[in-house]
Amino acid sequence: MRYRLHRGAAAVLVTVLGLMVLISLGLLLGPGLAAAQTMSQPDRPNVLARLELSSVSPRMVTVTSAPVLRVAGTVVNIGDRPITKLAIRLQRDEPVTSDDAAARAVGGLAEAPHVTRFQPLPVDLAPGQSSPFTLEVPLRGGTDLDSLQITEPGVYPMLVNLNGKPDLGSIARLASVPLLLPVLGIPPANPGEPPGPVLAPPAQPAPLTVLWPLAAAPDRLPSEPGDPIRLHSDRAGTDPLAADIAPGGRLDGLLGALEQAVPPGSPLGAAVCVAVDPLLLETLDGMSHGYQVVHPGGVSDGTGARDARAWLDRLRGAVGGRCVLPLPYADADLVSLSRAGLTDLEALATSTGARLVGDLLGIQPLTGVSWPADQMLDERTLADLTALQTHAVLLDPRRIIPAPAATPAPADVVSLVGGAPSTTYPGVAPPGSHAATPVGLLVDPLLTSALTATASPLSSQDGIGALAYRAASGRPIVLVPPRRWQVGGTEAVALLTAARQLLAAGFVTPRELSTLASTPATGATVAVTYPPQAIAEEISPSITAEIQRDRNVLRDLQVATVLDPAANLRPATLLDPLRLGLLRGVSTAWRGVPSRAALATGEESSRLDELRRSVRIVQPPGTYSLAASDSPLLITVSNELPVGMQVQLSLSETAGLRSGEVGLQLVPARSTRQLVIPAKVSRAGQFSVDARLSTPGGTPLGEPSTLRLRSAALSKVTVALTAGAGAALVLLVARRFVRRVRRRREVG
Repeated sequence: MRYRLHRGAAAVLVTVLGLMVLISLGLLLGPGLAAAQTMSQPDRPNVLARLELSSVSPRMVTVTSAPVLRVAGTVVNIGDRPITKLAIRLQRDEPVTSDDAAARAVGGLAEAPHVTRFQPLPVDLAPGQSSPFTLEVPLRGGTDLDSLQITEPGVYPMLVNLNGKPDLGSIARLASVPLLLPVLGIPPANPGEPPGPVLAPPAQPAPLTVLWPLAAAPDRLPSEPGDPIRLHSDRAGTDPLAADIAPGGRLDGLLGALEQAVPPGSPLGAAVCVAVDPLLLETLDGMSHGYQVVHPGGVSDGTGARDARAWLDRLRGAVGGRCVLPLPYADADLVSLSRAGLTDLEALATSTGARLVGDLLGIQPLTGVSWPADQMLDERTLADLTALQTHAVLLDPRRIIPAPAATPAPADVVSLVGGAPSTTYPGVAPPGSHAATPVGLLVDPLLTSALTATASPLSSQDGIGALAYRAASGRPIVLVPPRRWQVGGTEAVALLTAARQLLAAGFVTPRELSTLASTPATGATVAVTYPPQAIAEEISPSITAEIQRDRNVLRDLQVATVLDPAANLRPATLLDPLRLGLLRGVSTAWRGVPSRAALATGEESSRLDELRRSVRIVQPPGTYSLAASDSPLLITVSNELPVGMQVQLSLSETAGLRSGEVGLQLVPARSTRQLVIPAKVSRAGQFSVDARLSTPGGTPLGEPSTLRLRSAALSKVTVALTAGAGAALVLLVARRFVRRVRRRREVG
């Protein structure tokens, strides 16, 4: 008997049989597959363990280095299960030979197929536990698994790989850390043996320019003239800037790296230009005289006055005779200001920055060179900067586009289109001046991306590797770390030390930033481009709109305030800090942190409101009585500011009251003045009048005041009616009297 299966039933049967075969194969080949997966080391999320590397030695391999690579660190169980059978090993890839390969290595995407033997860790880790480790692997020699088998110089992508067995799981990769290892020469495998090959320097050493940033978030708050400065802290009991400049702090480490690795007279010194935030210098100078910290728990005295004074003194010694590039005041986001039409604040940020750096450090800073946020800007900002006599801009080469029919751009200096001076600052950059033809100084994006790691003990290792790779190519190098570089002092020293080693080996030659900025562009003319993601990261338009409103108020107050001889305080001393304070709200530090931008701007707006409320109308204690129809109104104005203020008074229209003009009135500093307002009252009784005080430009001062008036005066109509009634009454009385007299005569 022949049976025919339905087509659907046949499909089900085939599927079931296939699954049975796969399960059988899995049972038979399971151990082999597991072993193969362990060897291939697939990437997995680091959710069970974390590798924290603390040291690598040597950081750059030369023929005089030890023949062993030593890596030390800590393994941390960050999961919720115990981990056993922990083992660690080193892996490597082939040396990078292209920019794409170098970029993949910096991004941690190298495959690292050359493996060494796993070295077991003699510990099991419960959740939350950690254990230190030290791993030593020869650079060459032995079998394939006994060493890294590095026999040729180059820049090698490395991988520190941690395996382990979580509870209820199998052996797998739990964590890994990629890094670059530059090898300039192969050291002898054993004492007495000759060294291996050496990396040959380029025919022409690569010109090297290093920008060394010293900047911090603008945490300063508004304060009264003469009062101690105030700093913001997110947490009670903390003093962030004091921690940065204290021994072991971030800014202490960056400055210490200059002092240690590039002392005065160092051959590398000409290559290094220190980029300084003027607000940081101004804040530290204020801190050195005592300051306060405002935190959620209240206000406390700052603890970093002595460190601030010492740090500034060290900086003055370190930058003597060296290139110093001033950032805009508060590291203001010039693109955001330009897009909001606040070109006057752009000019204020750049001019004040150069002046403060020169005054506080006692040097002549480098001017005419701009370092925009993320090395990118738009055409409008470029035009604004050109009008402000900026002739060179540090740019990311990925943020320029060749102009039509242009040749490929060179690797270091390009001519920029779209930088013709605007009419915002007429006469600043005359035709034919150098400022009318800006150039772009192209930074190295590979090095910048290699230095963007968070503050970890080996955060500059990839930067050292990328620097060695670029130096070997002979191409010009402009090394630009992040503005507020989160790096420890040890790592900063390691990077500068590596640059000094490359200089001594003939791979690089120092080139000053001023020399680079004055180099004529020999390549194509290009245009700047500003990507949409950069626009999304800018300071919010709502913030710049509020800053624009505050700017307009300050402009008006500048006109209305005058020097009072008794107080002897210039209006600029009162208002300029507020004007500069507006720039703290548009700092590049707040890109991506809108809450901090709003907080900084709100603080300045509040301080400005307090200033406006300091000039006000004094509310009368009760009802004001007018005895006659032409009795004047007497209104008292109080000025609590340390400068004189010109004010004008306006009264609301009220039936039965007509007030006259009093014109501009000057109220002296810290005093009151009674204003006499001509008035005509045409009715009696009680009524109210709203009085408002403002500057000559119309900015409101204080709060509107409601005056309650009582008038005993009579209007013309009332007087006429009263007189008529009186006359009629007299006539009636006279008539009655005459009638009475006549009646008596008739009777008599």
